[in-house]
Amino acid sequence: MIKRLIHNTIISTIAFGAAAILSLIVLPVIIHTWGVTEFGLIVITRLLLPSGMIAVLDLGLSEVATQAVARAREHRDWGLLGRQLSFLTALSILLALTLSAAVWWSAPYLAVLMKVDPAHAGKFIDILHFTALANLVLVPALVWEGTVKGFERYNLLRFSEFTSTLAYVALTIWASRSSAPFEIVAYIYLATLVLRALAMLVATIAALAKKSTRPAAWTPAIRRELLHRCLLLLQGRLIGGIIGPIQPFIIGLLFGPMAVGTYDALVRLSRVAKIVVGLLTSALLPVASRLDERGSSVTFQRLGELGLIMLPMMTLPPLAAAAILSPEIMQIWIGPLLAPYALWMGLSFLVPICAQYLAIGNVIFLTRTETQTRLNWLLGLQLLIWGVISSATLGMFAERALILGQVVGSLTVLPWQIKILRRALNLDRRGFAKAVGIQLGVLAIGSILLWLSASYIRVDSLIELALVATTFCLASWVAQYFLVLDERHRAVFPALGHLMGMTPRKKQFTES
Repeated sequence: MIKRLIHNTIISTIAFGAAAILSLIVLPVIIHTWGVTEFGLIVITRLLLPSGMIAVLDLGLSEVATQAVARAREHRDWGLLGRQLSFLTALSILLALTLSAAVWWSAPYLAVLMKVDPAHAGKFIDILHFTALANLVLVPALVWEGTVKGFERYNLLRFSEFTSTLAYVALTIWASRSSAPFEIVAYIYLATLVLRALAMLVATIAALAKKSTRPAAWTPAIRRELLHRCLLLLQGRLIGGIIGPIQPFIIGLLFGPMAVGTYDALVRLSRVAKIVVGLLTSALLPVASRLDERGSSVTFQRLGELGLIMLPMMTLPPLAAAAILSPEIMQIWIGPLLAPYALWMGLSFLVPICAQYLAIGNVIFLTRTETQTRLNWLLGLQLLIWGVISSATLGMFAERALILGQVVGSLTVLPWQIKILRRALNLDRRGFAKAVGIQLGVLAIGSILLWLSASYIRVDSLIELALVATTFCLASWVAQYFLVLDERHRAVFPALGHLMGMTPRKKQFTES
């Protein structure tokens, strides 16, 4: 099980990382070809997809389906899975019809609310109508994707993501060179998403057919259990969504499409970085669900401990380097157009930095509703702080005030969130505090040295930028390996070698 987890994590990181790089490449192409306002209009229409603001209302269909498949694989109860997926599919269709009708009906009003100028209003409404039609497929696709994840077919999942992104980027570059109107970019994006969703449907049907799993009528008990899980995830999404994907929508209401384009460009890199490093835990949910079903508390605790200490050790240095080198990154990536706002792009990286301490805990405790409920309450507090800070600074910073509110909220609530996860995992408080304290100290000292070096070293190319960032990361990793990790943590590295067949296998690493 653990070997498959490592394999799926590597596949996810490489494939989605490559797709993320492609999406970053296409952003300056759109801005330079059609302008910041047109880019903002495209961003607004994408908010009304399951990958955008609509994710707040998706009821966690993908995660619930993943857990259902994982439990069925553990207990070999495929009949129960058929009834559970039937209910989730019916629920997703009902949700798709509701959301699609709402988007279609509200399209003209959204054009007014988002301050879309008359020259773009007609095209904007047309895009929203096609977005509504696409949601009829994309919302049920959440269940299909969750099913594929439950069977741990991450090779297929990530291959479809990469190929759809590659097709979108290639066609967008073609549209740019062909002087096509900006709305063609939105239609290309919708088409690639729908094709990817249909591929997930085919994969789901094939996987269920191998297990002779067929749709069946669900029972009231199944309905109550799945709705309870969906509503808990909805609660967390509603709170987290306001802090995250809903922000561009709010900016559109307050300041219009140009501000949305500016905001998206400033946070795009940090948001992609958060997603990419989040892929390190993307394959964990089915494993955590199966461990919880087995009652393997020791392995479950071990995964959580590694997530709180070793995951930040690996991911924080690249994020810190990107934050400090944000002026150089902005100049090389987009150019002088948004260079004056580079500081805000660097500030936005504090959000994914905070998220690293919560990444694994947020995934594995989806299987334990009591811990998930406590984390949801803290998300509510984070939302309150975000609202207060953002409202108080809108007059000074406009769309950037929402970045400031998100950063302050994340930093304020993080200690409590870590405390809940530490207690749920029953970790020693003193040892854990020492490890995290040294880790943050190493990162802070290294970041100051990098900032001072960046003041004297001129970085004008992508190669120079990569060399400086890589040097910083290597130094941080080495320092943390010797100063933060104890012998028990360091034993993980040879253990991974045994699991992956790089060295002779030992019994203690084959339990899972």
